[in-house]
Amino acid sequence: MPTQRNGPAGEEVPISSIMPGVSLRSQGPDREHVARLAEVEGPLPPILVDRRTLHVIDGMHRLMAAFVRGERVIRVEYFEGSTEDAFLRAVQANVTHGLPLSQADRRAAAARIVKSHPHLSDRAIARASGLGAKSVAAIRRQSDGVVRLHARMGRDGKVRPLSSDEGRRRAAELIAERPHASLREIARLAGLSPATVSDVRRRLRVGEAPVIAPDRGAGEDAPESSVPQVRGLPTAHREEPHDTDPHHMLEKLLRDPALRHKEEGRNLLRLLHQNAVGMRQRSELTAAVPPHCGALVVNLARQYAETWREFARSLDEQIQSSSPPAVGE
Repeated sequence: MPTQRNGPAGEEVPISSIMPGVSLRSQGPDREHVARLAEVEGPLPPILVDRRTLHVIDGMHRLMAAFVRGERVIRVEYFEGSTEDAFLRAVQANVTHGLPLSQADRRAAAARIVKSHPHLSDRAIARASGLGAKSVAAIRRQSDGVVRLHARMGRDGKVRPLSSDEGRRRAAELIAERPHASLREIARLAGLSPATVSDVRRRLRVGEAPVIAPDRGAGEDAPESSVPQVRGLPTAHREEPHDTDPHHMLEKLLRDPALRHKEEGRNLLRLLHQNAVGMRQRSELTAAVPPHCGALVVNLARQYAETWREFARSLDEQIQSSSPPAVGE
């Protein structure tokens, strides 16, 4: 397991002992960026180096700037792990700070990570490389020599199967055996996410098979044996709001005392209101971003969007699991 060991301000080592690492940039270091860093007053943040080889993992521009300034030592933090893990850490570090990589360099980095870390999900690699999950999926499909696994590790560190068909069937059996069990309990036993278990339960309520079948011909039906006979499941489903206009829905929430009278509720309303304002001013906000900040803003926007998506998924699971169980027949 890779580790990063730091002191409060890093450890000073001679610059002559540091070796250049593998560059993430097809064009090599940016000399203009090095010159800007060299003009910065005060010490620069520590660079990250491999403890075994003293090769730079993150901070080549800072190392060159220190050399330009005539410094003999530089502060470092040490990384312990494999060469593949060191490359992954370098890409992650670049996405969160420093001079952004070009789109082509980020795609090249993602292609390498797909091969070196095939167990990572598309979303996990997307977050590390600053790309979208769909772009990473396309890179994975086009890559030669990628190990094909039956499961991948997500950003949360949990391993999930790539094909959930077997897990869905197992979840249907567990729901039939334990109609009052929570979504999280079924998910843990079946090796699925609570959201997938929620979908299985919904399909069983309306008499559908737990596995999402491919499109069939007009006269073909799924075999009846694929739908477990489940007793004790409520037949009603959660009613979706009829009004899908975000501004109307926000106004309704702003009038709700259950949210307004709690500090956490007020914080949520403020966040929702800020997002609503951003939606109305999207074109103005886009025009305000200078070219040199574009990549960083894109990465932040994608991460914030993914955070909201995870929030919605978690809230939906909470609503599903808190619905009152039906009385068995």
